[in-house]
This record gives sequence, C-alpha cells and structure tokens, in this order.
Amino acid sequence: MSTEEFKHESLQDKESIVEYFNALSEGFSKGRLAFANKEKQIIFEPKGLLKLDVKAKRKNDKVKFSLKVSWKEEAIDKKKDTGSLVIGLKDE
Repeated sequence: MSTEEFKHESLQDKESIVEYFNALSEGFSKGRLAFANKEKQIIFEPKGLLKLDVKAKRKNDKVKFSLKVSWKEEAIDKKKDTGSLVIGLKDE
C-alpha cells in the first residue's frame, strides 16, 4: 500500500482559521475532504466511525491545541469511547 501525504504550515489570522474550520465542517458533512496547494492535492472520503484526538496545552505565554481525525478506509475500527467532548465558550 502506498503512502500519500500533504502538509501545510503558515501564519494566519483568526478569520482565516475560521474559514478553514468551516471548510472542514462542510467537507465532513458532504463526505469529501480535499487538501491542495500549488504542488499537491489529496482527497479523502471519510466514512464510518472516525477517531477524534484533541490536545490542548498552555505553557507560559505559548498556547496550542491540535485536532487529529483518523479512520480506516476499508474496515471500521471500534475503539473505546471516552465520553462526550464539549467544545465551546465557558461562562466566567
């Protein structure tokens, strides 16, 4: 089995990040994700159960979070459910 990979890194403003997340949301809803730049394009068609990994970290003045979504294209992998995830604004 061959390996295809796409990677992109850049500085973006908050509004641009929102546009990327909206595009991801629409892609998941339609069952087709396309990632492209001038040199490469890769298309995924997520189906079945998807694994979601979320990490968030604050260290001094540096904040980061990562979202990782994975799935198997041929077989559906049923893993242990660790409960519901809540993402949103918290009232202070």
